[in-house]
Amino acid sequence: MAFTQTYDRLHVACLTKDQHRQTCGYWYTVTSNSTPHTAFRTPAALLRWLEDRGLSLASPLPEDCGVHASISIDGAYRTASHMSYDEFYRTGGFHTRLMDNARYTRAIISEDADGLRTVHHLNCNCRERPAYGHEESRQLEDMGAPPFAFYPEA
Repeated sequence: MAFTQTYDRLHVACLTKDQHRQTCGYWYTVTSNSTPHTAFRTPAALLRWLEDRGLSLASPLPEDCGVHASISIDGAYRTASHMSYDEFYRTGGFHTRLMDNARYTRAIISEDADGLRTVHHLNCNCRERPAYGHEESRQLEDMGAPPFAFYPEA
């Protein structure tokens, strides 16, 4: 059985140039229930992340990076961390990559009966979970690559 967590009350902050300089290159930060959740270097990466999880912005992003904005995210999603390889690989959905425990690994995003999407991945303690290079994964993420770009054979 997987450990499942739901993320809601999501919010994106568009950082100013001064705020951006204090990060690792991020222009956008996301919180869930006022707790830090994830961050992005490009608008394309943020928009792909939202789309993959079935989420949307309550209002558009500013046209230029460095313009402060605070925007609610409509929707919620789940994550499921699997200890069973069989259970994970039986999951239906589309394949992509996910940053987990400082590594890019395979993820499968499914849509549940209640309409929420779940991002499935193998727990970091699974010794044979796939890992992908940071540079390649970061480049794909920054350009907002669709899931098939991560797995061209799929």
